[in-house]
Amino acid sequence: MSVQGPPDGPGGSGPPGNPGGSPSPTRPGATSQPLRAALVVVVAVAIAVGVLVRMSPAHSSASPPGTTRPAAVSTTTVPSGTTTPAIVSTTATSSTTRPPSTVTVLVLNGWTTRHAALYFQKKLAGDGYDTLAPNNALDETNTTTSVFVVAPADSATGTAIAELLGLTQSAVVVPSTTNDSAIPTTLLHQADIVVVVGGDISKQVPVGYNG
Repeated sequence: MSVQGPPDGPGGSGPPGNPGGSPSPTRPGATSQPLRAALVVVVAVAIAVGVLVRMSPAHSSASPPGTTRPAAVSTTTVPSGTTTPAIVSTTATSSTTRPPSTVTVLVLNGWTTRHAALYFQKKLAGDGYDTLAPNNALDETNTTTSVFVVAPADSATGTAIAELLGLTQSAVVVPSTTNDSAIPTTLLHQADIVVVVGGDISKQVPVGYNG
């Protein structure tokens, strides 16, 4: 007759279905489950970080690699109703000297020296000016010579004639009611330049000169 030991005695310990009390084998997949959970968490964090980076202002304003951003252009706003002044040239156009052959000159004797007008008429003709026949002024009391410029645009030409006669710039004048009384009205506008010979240059006329 055989005798059986107690259920928990030697050779009979351990949970039912595990004879000999050896450890239960690990179930398939029991160890990999924590690793999968950790991997899911890592991937979720990475995705969240990527989304935040794309939504940040610094990332949205950045230009793609290799792209040059255009430089900022500075603009000036003109207030409403303001007129921008036009650029005005400061270069003045000076009068130029006309060719002598295109200038008509009338010489009048305004002093007591005989043939003074004829003398200076020939002098100017010799320099190429288109001279009219000499004549007498309305009086013989002009101590200084005047070079009348009928057209103000011929002021430079009048200055050139004054220099030929040995006069200064102050001798060149524009006809007016206060300075042309020696010029006959009928002769005033017959020439571009009217010279009224005075006592200052009459001394250049040779004694006894008769042309």
